[in-house]
Amino acid sequence: MEKKSKNDEILNISTLEGDILTVLLTARELYGLEILEKLNPGRPISLSFGSLYPTLNRLEKKGFIEWRWGDEQERTGGARRKYYKVTGLGANVFNQWQIYRSQLAMQAAQGQTALGSI
Repeated sequence: MEKKSKNDEILNISTLEGDILTVLLTARELYGLEILEKLNPGRPISLSFGSLYPTLNRLEKKGFIEWRWGDEQERTGGARRKYYKVTGLGANVFNQWQIYRSQLAMQAAQGQTALGSI
């Protein structure tokens, strides 16, 4: 089996994973409903818990996020909350992914300019 390079790791972030990392990086830590509340406004198709939790699980397996159980006092009559936050590795990979995406967008814009000027 071939060893993955660092670039493979960077490019192995889906758009949804990138969206979740973006939201988590804007806050210290969030639980599932808070993540959805930050992701869904303006989103063409609302994200559900059924899509959120498998994606959080993939991010955790990659080492990009970690979680902790909330304190017992934080119980609000429902289930105990699981709080998620981005790891150092997750922040580094996300920043590199953003740089890559920005460069890709610039290339696309330059290509449109070149095609538009013909």
